[in-house]
Amino acid sequence: MRIRAFAAAPLLALALVGCGSSDGGSGSGAAATAPSGALVVTAVEGIAWDSKTYSATPVDGKVEIAAKNDSSLPHNLHIIDSNSVDVGLSLSMSKKGDLKTGSAALAPGTYQVICTIAGHGNMKSTLTVG
Repeated sequence: MRIRAFAAAPLLALALVGCGSSDGGSGSGAAATAPSGALVVTAVEGIAWDSKTYSATPVDGKVEIAAKNDSSLPHNLHIIDSNSVDVGLSLSMSKKGDLKTGSAALAPGTYQVICTIAGHGNMKSTLTVG
């Protein structure tokens, strides 16, 4: 029996190493950090964004956005242009600690940052792209 226990130990160690998780860089938990230069928009308790206004400068015609969830509720982030059209960026944060990133081609102007989940209508901030 003792020989079998020792022989199985390396296999157990390999199995435990494979049990970690990876989020592919889109992040969740304390280790998640926003990319350098990204606009960080954070959902906070009280069904709100952490600021009423944001500003960003495009790099190569795109704005990189990191959406962080510091709330106990799920949220999503959408950018709406001045014609009330969604620019096509959708970042979903299902749990507290999630950090999702994406980029959108945004021309200089004013946009709205919203959450489209029912009951989250007060999550509306202004984004000025310069």
